[in-house]
Amino acid sequence: MIELEYKSEFLEISYDSENSWVITRWTPNTHHLTIDQYKLEVEAFRQAFVDHHPFTGSLLLAQDFYFVIDPETQQWVVQQFAGYMPPKSAVVVAAEFVSQLSIEQTAQDLEAAVKYFASKSEAQDWLLDKAKVS
Repeated sequence: MIELEYKSEFLEISYDSENSWVITRWTPNTHHLTIDQYKLEVEAFRQAFVDHHPFTGSLLLAQDFYFVIDPETQQWVVQQFAGYMPPKSAVVVAAEFVSQLSIEQTAQDLEAAVKYFASKSEAQDWLLDKAKVS
C-alpha cells in the first residue's frame, strides 16, 4: 500500500509499505525553487528516510526536476542522508541535463547503490531485482 506522507508545490513523498520503499517525486515547479526552499524539501525528504529506516529502497522520480544543486549544497545534502540511505536507490533521470548532472554529482558521495533509469518501470524492476541482465 502506497501512502502519501508529504506534499508541497515542489515535492511529493510517499511510502510503499508492501515493498518498503520511500518514493519521492519532484514537480515541474522546481523551475522556481530557491536554495532555501530546496533545503526545506531535502529536510522533508530526509525525515521520510529517518522515519522508515531501515527500508529496502528509494525511488526518486526526478524527470520534472529543474533545480541545479550547487557543489556546496551537494555536500550539505550528503551530510543530511549520512547513515539513513537504503541499500538501493533508483533515480528516474531529469529531462534537463544540468539538473541531472547535479543530481549525479550529489549521489556519487552517498554511501548507497544508486542507479539511473529512463523510466519508472525500469527503476521499479531494478529495485525488485527483476531487471534484465544486459
